[in-house]
Amino acid sequence: MRLEFEKATDSIINNNILKELRGYENIIVFGAGDSGDWAVNLLRKNNIFPKCYCDNSSRKWGKSRNGLIIRSFEAAIGEYKEPAICIASMWREEIYRQICEYDGALSERTYDLLTSMAWETADRQYQSKEYEYIRAHEAEFEKLYEEFEDEQSKLTLEGILNYRLTRDDTWLHKIKSNETSYLDRTVIDEEHYKMVQHGSIIDGGAFDGDTVELFINKAGNGNVLEIHCYEAETKNIVVIEEKMAKGEWNPHRVFLHKAALWDKKEEIGFGGTGLSGHIKEANDMRVNAERIDDFAYQNVGLIKLDIEGAERKALLGAEGIIRKHRPILAICTYHLQDDILVLSDFIKSLNCNYKLVLRHYMLSAGDSILYGIPQ
Repeated sequence: MRLEFEKATDSIINNNILKELRGYENIIVFGAGDSGDWAVNLLRKNNIFPKCYCDNSSRKWGKSRNGLIIRSFEAAIGEYKEPAICIASMWREEIYRQICEYDGALSERTYDLLTSMAWETADRQYQSKEYEYIRAHEAEFEKLYEEFEDEQSKLTLEGILNYRLTRDDTWLHKIKSNETSYLDRTVIDEEHYKMVQHGSIIDGGAFDGDTVELFINKAGNGNVLEIHCYEAETKNIVVIEEKMAKGEWNPHRVFLHKAALWDKKEEIGFGGTGLSGHIKEANDMRVNAERIDDFAYQNVGLIKLDIEGAERKALLGAEGIIRKHRPILAICTYHLQDDILVLSDFIKSLNCNYKLVLRHYMLSAGDSILYGIPQ
């Protein structure tokens, strides 16, 4: 594996972008979530002061965040003349396309500010420490690289680590998969796909039901799916319940577990300033947490986890189910700095004969998924 330590940088944002942004009177930050807050704080640290946020979620419009009003994209563009638009969201491809479709000339005034890793955003880090971390664990990454059986997993690991070192998105272009997250057909063959269609699907971090819809659209194909949604964020629970009440997912059997996933059944702290919450053990807000092992599943075909850094705890709480049913595992592995190593080590420690596969699905630091495929 070729790691570009000689090109490593401690700068998360290209200083040339900051110089250009100082030339604009009006700046709009696209993305009113934790990543948007990270970007606004970064700009303010450099004496650049955005006018507002914009976001595609109508639930946020009109609200104040970090001292700025959140508007729709159209409202923000209408209010501020000749603005620079700073994308601060992992959905940068879709957002950039939206901006260009609205007005192609805006592309020249659009900047990508989300070059941070998820843990840097969460911890409000503005200097990269990736050189030190990756260098210290180089032998472990090399070992994992050699353990991957397929060439694309090896390329993906190399690309992720080199992006973390250099912040050169050329690496992301090299490794981005155009397949469907969680149901990647280059990873899940026909035999294993039947496991998804005929066993229970555990949707850990169901958000507003978007992955339920993905599973139904991609894996339904005349099959009635059984999907168990785990979600602790109240706003998202309300949306899921509304969709269930309207029968939007009929005839599929969708069950809602109003709980966070954890390694024990208890009340835990829960926080977050976006629509996606995460575990915050010292937080005053308390939510119920459950183990996957707490439910009497008869046949589990797939466990999907996208739970903001709690994936390792949820896997510990699913050890019994994994050993008994050997489902396909699709685990997000980009929330914490050591996710790739810790999550792969856990799956290997089960000694359940899983093949490990790694894929990356976005031109941003998010959406790296580690698959465990039962052999």
